[in-house]
Amino acid sequence: MNNHYLIHLPHSGTNVPSEYLSDYLLPRDKLEENIYQYCDLYTDELFSSLLENFGGIKSSYSRLFFDPERFGDDGQEDMYKKYKLGWFYENAILCKTPLRKTNNKNSIRKYFDDHHKELNNKTKQKLDLYDKCTIIDCHSFSNERYWFHDKDIYLPDICIGFEENHADYELIEIIKDEFKEYDIGINTPYLGSLVPTDYWQKDFRVKSVMIEINKKLYLESDNLTKSDNFYLIKQKIENILEKIR
Repeated sequence: MNNHYLIHLPHSGTNVPSEYLSDYLLPRDKLEENIYQYCDLYTDELFSSLLENFGGIKSSYSRLFFDPERFGDDGQEDMYKKYKLGWFYENAILCKTPLRKTNNKNSIRKYFDDHHKELNNKTKQKLDLYDKCTIIDCHSFSNERYWFHDKDIYLPDICIGFEENHADYELIEIIKDEFKEYDIGINTPYLGSLVPTDYWQKDFRVKSVMIEINKKLYLESDNLTKSDNFYLIKQKIENILEKIR
């Protein structure tokens, strides 16, 4: 069995620790709307077969609490420089207003650092056992164009992301084949795939491939309710598992 895969589910969570709720400036209903609309809702269920077979990390926290997919250094993060949406979101997404007070940013940083410490440790364990590790970075994205800063952006059914030096091209072809009847974007609308910080551009035994599923494929138009196609997409993920394990 090819156990060198490691599953990463960074955005399926909705939790904000209660002691930090008072930091948020939005009314509770608006905060909840932002949390659920910006969550990669049910991706933990869609990709559960991969996580159960290979292990990995699933964050239970909302990305409005901290976003593990951003650079830890705000100076490196374009989304922070442009929109104040770094690992610590300072602006609300849907409302385009200030999201929260920043006085607890340093305290919340521990959650971000702990996530990446665990990801680095699990990657090392895979390398020690198999001399290679392939991250499968599991996401979904909204089909609503207002969500994107470029309103004319191309929104495919499936986005496959990777960086050239860390790409697992065999896995990419398997994913493309499984979704061949769908419209597939390569590194669009999202570019790249997360590589654990200890290994990014340092150790090319570590590969990473991002799978982004357009929410229209498995959710109703509210982006909250599972559609009749949910289990079709889940089955396709399970088919990928059968091809790689």
